[in-house]
Amino acid sequence: MKNILVADDHSIVRSGIREIILKNFSFANIDEAANENEIVQHVKSTFYDLIVLDINMPDTDFVKLINWLSVTASKANILVFSMHPEEIYAERCLQLGAKGFLHKTASNEEILAAITKVFNGKNYISPALSEILQKRNNQTEIKNPFNALSSRELEIAILINKGHSLPEICTILNIQYSTANTYKRRIFEKLNITNTLTLSRLMQTFNMEG
Repeated sequence: MKNILVADDHSIVRSGIREIILKNFSFANIDEAANENEIVQHVKSTFYDLIVLDINMPDTDFVKLINWLSVTASKANILVFSMHPEEIYAERCLQLGAKGFLHKTASNEEILAAITKVFNGKNYISPALSEILQKRNNQTEIKNPFNALSSRELEIAILINKGHSLPEICTILNIQYSTANTYKRRIFEKLNITNTLTLSRLMQTFNMEG
């Protein structure tokens, strides 16, 4: 018997993933979680062979959560299942320790292929992401300045670009104002910009809008 945790704040998504898994893996025991607290509770009490993880759940710091999972559940294979664009988040999630990244618009066949590969401890990169990475490698003449940002810095840059104030970002990510302000300063320094308008234009140029 293999243990699988499906973590998503939408019950219809959890039900859909559960159905796909049970149709193809009769030996699976599936638990569900709707938020970060439930994920933590499950992981503390059960060993999971596979965690299907949405990184856009309310009150969830996905960078901190994946880092925590990589330490606490180091043998669990994580498949990120998200509405976030692959070209922005997929590579970061893989760098943080996830085995794969799958966009929620994927077909049932692709979802099954990703789950099967990650379930067996292999990395899953979608055809779309593979093409993006290949193009990025070929375009060496134009260096993307956002590659210099850490995962947290990129996350905050996207929130700033969406119009969130620093106090709002503090609430979303559960961090102190001074910490958010420091991140903002570092972002501006690394991108060599001085205001949010330039940040927005830069994100448009490099197609980095989340």
